[in-house]
Amino acid sequence: MADTTLLSWISTEVDQALNLVRERIARYTAGPPDEALLAPCPEHLHQVSGALRMVGLAGATRFCEAIEGALRNLDAVDRAAAVATIDRAVLALKQFVDDLAHGKANVPLRLYPAYREVAELQGNPDASEKDLFFPEAAGPVPAHPDAVSVPQAELAAYLSAQRSRFQRGMLAWLRSQPGGLEEMRAAVDALHRVAAQLPEPRALWWVATALFDALLEGADSEWAAAARPLCNRLDFQMRDLAAGGQKGNDVL
Repeated sequence: MADTTLLSWISTEVDQALNLVRERIARYTAGPPDEALLAPCPEHLHQVSGALRMVGLAGATRFCEAIEGALRNLDAVDRAAAVATIDRAVLALKQFVDDLAHGKANVPLRLYPAYREVAELQGNPDASEKDLFFPEAAGPVPAHPDAVSVPQAELAAYLSAQRSRFQRGMLAWLRSQPGGLEEMRAAVDALHRVAAQLPEPRALWWVATALFDALLEGADSEWAAAARPLCNRLDFQMRDLAAGGQKGNDVL
């Protein structure tokens, strides 16, 4: 969730940086094209990404990074059309941040039409809405009905065992063997049971349990394929927890 106070501090800086990018694009398109005009734009966008990340706007950050990437890779595309697409995307981001500063809800999926166009410039026709979907996972976690407390000395072993269980289940799932998803769900549910002893984002394990509930309901092949990268990231998170590490809210 974005901190509105911090957002008010950086909104002017973001607005100025995006205006500079748009001004340079306008001068470039007015012609004759001068590549030097566009040269500073990726760095301006990089600074915007950092500011957006600082206030917790993960979806807007991803969008800004995509624009920056497109500007850095104009050689393989129709430059005039690409620059026009990038200009529309910068304007969409500018309006989005301005709306947030004036109290509008943080719904980065509003940026998806422009994000899809920018992704296509980079040869990524498979861009989807989930790229901009960053659910809040640091809020209060619903208490598990069977919560347990594991002695601190035994916690690492408990987490390692659940990761092994999760990996066995994922291997079975990927091989289309029975019981894989059930094992994976049981592993994340076991972490939800001890969530009070884990670092943030504790809500992750409650959300992950819901993910496997949905998959067990019979998700189609496209949805299941989209879930596999999330399962890999859950595995990495379990690994880091078992090793004593801590991750932030960008796990998903």
